[in-house]
Amino acid sequence: MKRVGLGFIIAYAAAYFGSWIVVLTPVVVTLALRIQQINPAGKAASLSLVLGVGAIFALLANPVFGKLSDRTRSRFGMRRPWLIAGVISGTLGLLVIAFAPNIPLVLVGWCLAQAGFNALLAVVVAILPDQVPEEQRGLVSGVLGMCLSLAIVAGAFLAQALVGSAFWMFMAPAVVALITVLILVFVLHDRTLARDQQLRPTASASSCAASG
Repeated sequence: MKRVGLGFIIAYAAAYFGSWIVVLTPVVVTLALRIQQINPAGKAASLSLVLGVGAIFALLANPVFGKLSDRTRSRFGMRRPWLIAGVISGTLGLLVIAFAPNIPLVLVGWCLAQAGFNALLAVVVAILPDQVPEEQRGLVSGVLGMCLSLAIVAGAFLAQALVGSAFWMFMAPAVVALITVLILVFVLHDRTLARDQQLRPTASASSCAASG
């Protein structure tokens, strides 16, 4: 496996940052604010319901889509189709929440967002052993860890700056994720799995635990 260059590391780290900011910002800040706007009297119960059911979708999506990406035989590569599908479907889920007039629609939107973004996270994590040789994995993993911390801070900052707009509270992190993931899609030299080839288990099978 060839060593990866600085350009790939930057694109990969940016996509990792974008993936986490769009997952963590609703969990930490914006979902509670949106539920407060829709149902202030029952905020606590509604938030618990939405987060709890969404967590089930997240826990299922992470290993399922990670395993599916391991077995994907596409002329576009193994990971690339799932990167695109995950970020788009998750963004659609956040769009549903932004315009939802009631809690049931918020729940539907959050379940879709959790499924999509945890599929995205599973594939993003699997790219590390796919693309990065062992001698560089310590360095790249350290950079990714910094990106996770930055995503928490940046997400809180965005939420506070856009608290007056339900649409942009959810769509601003989604735009960051869309841009950064699409950049990775274009620079990624994705593997193509032959029909008679079986991929050995990678980090996608034991990828990061789902949030929220």
